[in-house]
Amino acid sequence: MLIRVEHTTSYNYSEPVLASTQYLRMTPLSGRTQAVESWRLTVPGASTQEWTDQYGNLCHTLTVNQPVTSLEIRVSGLVRTRNTDGIVGLSQSELPPMLYLRETEYTACTPKLRDYAESFRDAVEKDRIEGLHKIMLQIAEDVAYSPGETHVRTKGAEALEQGRGVCQDHAHIFCTICRHLGVPARYVSGYLGADMEHEGHASSHAWAEALVDRLGWVSFDPTNRSSATEAHIRSAVGLDYAEASPVRGVRSGGGVETMTARVAFPSQEQSQSQGQNQGASNGASQAQSQ
Repeated sequence: MLIRVEHTTSYNYSEPVLASTQYLRMTPLSGRTQAVESWRLTVPGASTQEWTDQYGNLCHTLTVNQPVTSLEIRVSGLVRTRNTDGIVGLSQSELPPMLYLRETEYTACTPKLRDYAESFRDAVEKDRIEGLHKIMLQIAEDVAYSPGETHVRTKGAEALEQGRGVCQDHAHIFCTICRHLGVPARYVSGYLGADMEHEGHASSHAWAEALVDRLGWVSFDPTNRSSATEAHIRSAVGLDYAEASPVRGVRSGGGVETMTARVAFPSQEQSQSQGQNQGASNGASQAQSQ
């Protein structure tokens, strides 16, 4: 499937921002599940520097060195996705699996969440894949998808306690359970376009991946009760939201901040046409931001 993504994040400030440094993890890479045919990141009025983090994510450091009252981050591009039945596999340079058993602030295992995780132990030990799917489906059942009930600082245990949350919370709960049971798991950020099973999300999306013997990393999206499909675009991975969020940083000044984000997915037919035209004019696809 060829998916075109247009993502704009806008910030407005009640007072001038004197300085700002932000880390952007908004550039997908080609791999087993996807091929990035073109991608462009622009931030008018700011400078960006490209680098790669410890997880292999392609990142940019955004720096604002002059007073501004607004900032707009734009990314757009074409990604051709593949159906791999949710299997991501292993990359050539993988971090030690034990790293993905670490507890973080977002994935702290409270007594209630520990008891909840233990209810899946027998299923996971009997058949890891089947057990992980059971965890995914039960999270979707017990934590209703309800935008506005949680925020970016909500911990997985808190979302489970209140029985409501969004994709970020679902991914944190899944990772917490897996790690408690000794299964390495990581948080994934990206996009969910539209296909026969899913409607495109109006913002970025999040899900999780767990390590399975002989298969490598396998994706699980509790929000959609399925493994990742051709509609999913992977942008970054990490232990939790803090390490894989699209935008994260600090600023000096600015007063009250107002943020709005818009993600658009032009029709598949339009994307295919644009991709063919771009290929004819450029003669080659591009796999990194410009």
